Amino acid sequence: MQIQSQSSAKVTMPKNGRVIVDEDQYEDSMTDLDDFDLAKMFKPDIEMNLTPVAAPEMLEQIDSLIAKGKAFKGLNDKYVEKFIVKGNEELYELLGGIYGFMLTVNESPYRDHILMRMRNHLSSEHSIVLQDTATMESIVVRFIVPSDRQTAFNYARVMKVAFIEKIVAKDLAGYIKGRGGITKIQDTIANEEAAKEHKEIATKKLSLYKKVLIAKLKATGPEIEVPQKLCSNLVDYNKDAACFEFAIVSKLGGDKYRINQVVNLPEAVGDHMLNYISNVSIPDDKVEEFQDKLDEMRARLGITRGYGMVPGDKGYDAAGNITPPPVKEVPAETKTAE
Repeated sequence: MQIQSQSSAKVTMPKNGRVIVDEDQYEDSMTDLDDFDLAKMFKPDIEMNLTPVAAPEMLEQIDSLIAKGKAFKGLNDKYVEKFIVKGNEELYELLGGIYGFMLTVNESPYRDHILMRMRNHLSSEHSIVLQDTATMESIVVRFIVPSDRQTAFNYARVMKVAFIEKIVAKDLAGYIKGRGGITKIQDTIANEEAAKEHKEIATKKLSLYKKVLIAKLKATGPEIEVPQKLCSNLVDYNKDAACFEFAIVSKLGGDKYRINQVVNLPEAVGDHMLNYISNVSIPDDKVEEFQDKLDEMRARLGITRGYGMVPGDKGYDAAGNITPPPVKEVPAETKTAE
């Protein structure tokens, strides 16, 4: 591909705010267009005299400036088309090639040896030491783009999404364009990771909240006898495990409530309600603190097993769950006579 060189065009920035385009005035206050800073091409003087002018002269000046503005718009459109749009297309094709190379490395029987050679090359030639947990796409892309860590990181994220979604190498360019570009794919990954993290936190909060409610069964407190006619079982114990019994009450004033009904709900419905309560009750940044409080409450109540405790929980004692082996009877003939 041949590159045609052009001399740098110059424009002046006069103090009165007018754009000078006459050839014989290209002498003072020159600005290099290679910088392509359109903001410097027209800088009005805030102290310029804006007295009214005759209508014909005013229209002529307006038309002239609008025409020059359209000319610069045309230059900008050409720049975007040549360097940004086509540049992105070339970049997407390049990423497709890198992705195909990565898939070839992954499918090679010598995959691990190749990746180790890439690590050694990065270390010896570029003083880049990757972590032991570095993914395959990170190693391959950094090997190809060793000079720019952020660029390599961005490309590797695209490779990761393509690999997860099983995109064919020849389709990667169209895939990236269809997704709105590299940045959009990165945003999608970030959002998915944030959503996954939030879901994990919500699941842990629900589990903690349920364990606290179960542990409170061993705590001392007021016990209320509810007439059977006020209890409604909405779950078949033979098919689904019940979650919690929710009481529907009316506040009578002060600390007094009237129980209108106690409803036993299926686990899925009960978890939905408890999930809402736990999310509101436990801030995301207080989950570990809530866990500590649960451990303290269990220790205070003497809970070492049962009441929602599972192996791995702090203070769990499995000794009580171990059935001692049967005592082997000694045959009568082998017993020592007294």
